[in-house]
Amino acid sequence: MDAAQYISKLDGFVKIIAPGIFVFTVTIILLEAFILMFRKIPISHKGGAVSLVSAGFVFGLEALADFLFYLVLSYWLYEHRVFELGFKWYVWVACFLLFDFIFYCSHRLQHEVRLLWCFHSVHHTTKEMRLSTAVRGAMLEFVMTPWYFVWMCALGFHPLMFITVRTFSRVWGILEHVHESFVGYHPWLNKIFITPDVHRVHHGKNVRYLDRNYSEVFSFWDRILATYQEYDEKPDYGVMKPIDDDNFYEVQVHAWKDLYYDLKATIGLKNKLKLLIMPPGWYPDGRDFTAKTLKKLAGVVG
Repeated sequence: MDAAQYISKLDGFVKIIAPGIFVFTVTIILLEAFILMFRKIPISHKGGAVSLVSAGFVFGLEALADFLFYLVLSYWLYEHRVFELGFKWYVWVACFLLFDFIFYCSHRLQHEVRLLWCFHSVHHTTKEMRLSTAVRGAMLEFVMTPWYFVWMCALGFHPLMFITVRTFSRVWGILEHVHESFVGYHPWLNKIFITPDVHRVHHGKNVRYLDRNYSEVFSFWDRILATYQEYDEKPDYGVMKPIDDDNFYEVQVHAWKDLYYDLKATIGLKNKLKLLIMPPGWYPDGRDFTAKTLKKLAGVVG
């Protein structure tokens, strides 16, 4: 099979999996909610609705942005690629590993840079952990997220390969939000993968859990870069500042409102710029509620 035939088959596969993943995601979210209700496990119906409405905006705007701009850009970058990588199995492995490492780096930046946190904090607003949590995102994610990854095409990874890897990574990312009554603690899997209990740590606002377990699929990125935390106490989910996580408007804009008022109260352009790029909780007047400082005050190592 030559490259043209391979690309043609891959294109057909991508056109099938894209809508298929959407149907799969909606189905498992609704199925999980039904089973939890059947088991009489309390869940927030309003919260689930907010997550699904958020997802509608996120995926709808992302698809539109892909169609109008990012796909065109990815193919243009591929036409000017640095390397001729092809489609061998080891290229697929390299693409997946690189994508996952970039996800780790971008995810960490979204927690450690306040401007980026304004986008990502939406995902952390819910006080429960179930599949609908996975699709709660910021309406404006399409403005930011693709830029972390699209340059992979310039290295020589075909856009269709990139889309396929992104899709399967996203499926894993959705499944790791499953309710704890379905999947429990599996320490042997945690050594390699981000399992649901590992990702529950990431969503916890317990001081020892802050800014931990950033990876999407492979946990060894966190282990190598000293951001791994094992599940050792039940997480308290949500963001540090109390908000109404069942209110769509509040969920989407709370972080931006706080940033606006803090910028307004900050004197000097240099301090305003630092406020944008320093971690959430840092203030130019000396106040420090960053995760690093909170851990230090609580005597948490790491």
